[in-house]
Amino acid sequence: MTTDEKITQLVTTAAAIPRLGLPKFEWWSEALHGVAYSPGVSFGGDLPAASSFPTPINLGATFNLSLVYHIASIISTEARAFNNEGRAGLVFFTPNINIFRDPRWGRGQETPGEDPFLTSQYVYSLINGLQRGEDERYLKIAADCKHYAAYDLENWNGTDRFHFDARVSDQDLIETYLPSFESCVRDAKVASIMCSYNAVNGVPSCANKFLLQTIARESYHLDGFVVSDCGAVSTIMNSHHYTSTVEDTVAVALHAGTDLNCGDFYSKYTRQALYNKTIVEADIDQALQRSFNVLVRLGYFDPPEQQPYRKLSHADVDTAETRQLSLHAAQQSIVLLKNTNKALP
Repeated sequence: MTTDEKITQLVTTAAAIPRLGLPKFEWWSEALHGVAYSPGVSFGGDLPAASSFPTPINLGATFNLSLVYHIASIISTEARAFNNEGRAGLVFFTPNINIFRDPRWGRGQETPGEDPFLTSQYVYSLINGLQRGEDERYLKIAADCKHYAAYDLENWNGTDRFHFDARVSDQDLIETYLPSFESCVRDAKVASIMCSYNAVNGVPSCANKFLLQTIARESYHLDGFVVSDCGAVSTIMNSHHYTSTVEDTVAVALHAGTDLNCGDFYSKYTRQALYNKTIVEADIDQALQRSFNVLVRLGYFDPPEQQPYRKLSHADVDTAETRQLSLHAAQQSIVLLKNTNKALP
């Protein structure tokens, strides 16, 4: 690839490179509790819907990890079927494994709950169901554990998620906010993680070399790529004011290990960063090697006829079995509250 061609591949809506026979690729698909609408997913034709399972907060309440694995296996089967019919990508920005400690966050239903141990066990089962199948040569789909790290605030008391600086002690980081990501990366070997909007102890997550390099890559042995939450590279400069120029912003993100930009910051300003020598071309190459390595592991470049996942179709989506499993999961997730001393209305 030329330098300009490489830069087009640093963002989640990656442009086609006809000269190399490389089609346009959308990295951002969703499948939190079933294949879901997103830039990479569309519904229609033979695929008007996908199986929908209970939300993660309900699945966590089942305490049934084999059920979580079974559901994830079905989601990945349907994801492949959607991809085969041109209605989804191969990389899904799921699961959300932040620790749900404060109901004011508003996104707790996306997570398995407040307990780091349960969330760690949940994500291990889920990632195995999403990424591993009958063909050990390939990832079934590529999952993405988010939002890394200590992310649990949307908008409260004058602070929004783009400006939030999570002040976390080393003990709380190790005991509360990192165990689920350790399980996801080290044990389940997820293909990617997403760095979050917030800062952690003064350093924006997508510019945080300690979190992305020292912890995720060196300690947990991440073998894949890091993608920013959408717009999170720009917030390094525009919200956290951690940098003062676009060139320095590209540099701190790439050097920390943010390989793929959900948004357009890299596509707009990476050329300027090269020109100003805040980065070198090897920084771009390293990021692309990490993301393209996942495409190789997905079989993206291999002949379809040699891959069993390429045989899945709309006939494998929203079956009688999956509807029954969804009902079974909902029944298992029911929680009865004890109203001691009439504490509840």
